[in-house]
Amino acid sequence: MPRARPEPGRPGEPRSARGGPSGQSAAATELWGTRPGRLGVFAVIGATLVGLVITLLAGTEPGLILAIFLVLGAVAAALAVRPGAVYLIFPVPAPAYAVAAILAGLVHDRGVDSSRTALALNFAQWIAGGFIAMTLATGLAVLIGGYRWLRYARPGASPVARRPGPPR
Repeated sequence: MPRARPEPGRPGEPRSARGGPSGQSAAATELWGTRPGRLGVFAVIGATLVGLVITLLAGTEPGLILAIFLVLGAVAAALAVRPGAVYLIFPVPAPAYAVAAILAGLVHDRGVDSSRTALALNFAQWIAGGFIAMTLATGLAVLIGGYRWLRYARPGASPVARRPGPPR
């Protein structure tokens, strides 16, 4: 019986040129490590917003859910952007978490707005609760970015040039 859809790539082309072992196309695998730095910034902010929405829907205080999405967003962003643009991601996790934690805390604890002192103390508590997550997200972004920068610092060793595939 004939196949409904032909396999991607040209006939006779080795599988490694068509994509990775997961069956992704070569175009999809070439996107990792080639995106501009601003996309990494938006990825961290977007992941934090997803964590904020899930935290709000769960009706909990800012904490583990928000922290997990912050760290995952920072790691994905550090892997997605060009090696020379990873430095743009380093300052993003801390303010992204701080803003999201304050928003989640304000929605969760509606009685806090009765006094300024209680509000200030709760702001500090919500932000301090994410210190480990902010440190971990920033540290992982620095480690991944440093490794990638050192790996591709040699002239002509760009991530795109190292991937197998048809000449461009």
